[in-house]
Amino acid sequence: MPRYQMLCQMKGTDEIVNGTHQMNPRLERRIAEKKKHLDAYRPLDLGIVRRLHEDFRVEATYHSNAIEGNTLTLAETEMVLEYGLTIGGHPLREHLEVTNHAKAYDTLERLANTSIDLETVLFLHRLVKAQIDEDAGQLRTGPVHIRGASFTPPPAKDLPLYLAQWTRWLHSDQALSYDPVTRAAVAHHDFESLHPFFDGNGRVGRLLLNIMLLQDGYPPALILRDWRQRYIQALQQASAGDYQAIIDLVGQAVELSLDRYLQACQEATAHLLSMKELAPIFEATVDYLGQLARAGKFAAQKRGLYWYARVEDVARYFHEAQAQPRGRPREKRRQE
Repeated sequence: MPRYQMLCQMKGTDEIVNGTHQMNPRLERRIAEKKKHLDAYRPLDLGIVRRLHEDFRVEATYHSNAIEGNTLTLAETEMVLEYGLTIGGHPLREHLEVTNHAKAYDTLERLANTSIDLETVLFLHRLVKAQIDEDAGQLRTGPVHIRGASFTPPPAKDLPLYLAQWTRWLHSDQALSYDPVTRAAVAHHDFESLHPFFDGNGRVGRLLLNIMLLQDGYPPALILRDWRQRYIQALQQASAGDYQAIIDLVGQAVELSLDRYLQACQEATAHLLSMKELAPIFEATVDYLGQLARAGKFAAQKRGLYWYARVEDVARYFHEAQAQPRGRPREKRRQE
């Protein structure tokens, strides 16, 4: 029985994700440890968040489009997004696929603050296929066949029912009993098995995958172009009832993203000093610098009970505000 029919009958993942259909235990442990380490840095520095968002925006756009056959390179994708360039030898459609996907990616943080529903799915498809297909943002109206799949996606007339069941399962107690990465991987396959659009299913499905991960506090995951064949095979195996490969592939993507976020945080914090260390540099009291940090006068991070900041950020604040640091230590009286 196709997985989407099992969902419709409320059979859920207990009949699919069990025993060997769990994430590799070593991978699962590493992800849990790295997620815990990343959470220790929260709230993340806004500069780090912005830089990572821009990097992932370009890379997610490149890899997701390349999996679907777009021939623009990573460097060319970046030039299209950063400078609005038209790359010679490539059709307009490929340029639109780049700009459209990037616009959709920019909405993920906002969408992660709401529950995924049919409107979310249609909204993403409308962005991804804008100016490319006339049916952008509309469910398919006819039959489709997934190359290499052992089943046929549901008839078009039944899509609203199956999508409603899919979104209901996402928020069910049964789904929430699984770790977030496993749940996202299973849900990603199940969405792809519905194939609700004539085109754009993969790109929309990978965007939805990242919304699910963001909702649970994970960074976005990149399904890499070089993994294309492995990714397709993993989806096919899941359609046959074996979810092991797709769960591990998504888990590997999550781990790579966690590594990048942790590296960025570690590099940034390597130059952070506590308010106690900064006080003598700026001839200010620890309390005064702490007040400025709490007020957001300069970029600072709180770890436990203490605030930390970079020398250059504090110096920039005093320079721009032309402020005289208060709480200057009294000069020692000279001995007569």
